[in-house]
Amino acid sequence: MLEKGFSVPELLQPALPPSVSWFPLPPGWYLLGGMLLICLLVWLLFRLARWRRNQWRRQAIAALPSQDSADGWLALIKRVLLIHQPRSAVSRSLTAEQLLQQVDIDSDLRISIGEKYCQPDNQLDAAANARLQSQLKDWLERLPYV
Repeated sequence: MLEKGFSVPELLQPALPPSVSWFPLPPGWYLLGGMLLICLLVWLLFRLARWRRNQWRRQAIAALPSQDSADGWLALIKRVLLIHQPRSAVSRSLTAEQLLQQVDIDSDLRISIGEKYCQPDNQLDAAANARLQSQLKDWLERLPYV
């Protein structure tokens, strides 16, 4: 049947061509990588701009523990309101009570700050300062981004 010297080809494991190299990449991969890099840079720029726009919030939260008088609290509240509203709208609030109506704090704290504003003894007690600090921190965190 088979003559001497005749070999049967290997059919179980045929010879395969060499594997394809990963480099150099096709131009589509360079295009995709460039587009992803541009998208990442745009996203980082937006995050950086948002972080810089919220610097006032971080500074206001950092200034909360240093306040202990009614005048200091109202000055801080007025500075925050000036960021969100035009100066003419904030300056229409002639009294402390009108200014504090725009802030989400308890009514007893609102009354005590209004009574002690511009008085010789304008210091609030430690419990009122702690409550006011926590409520103003919550208010600052809920304010919309500018």
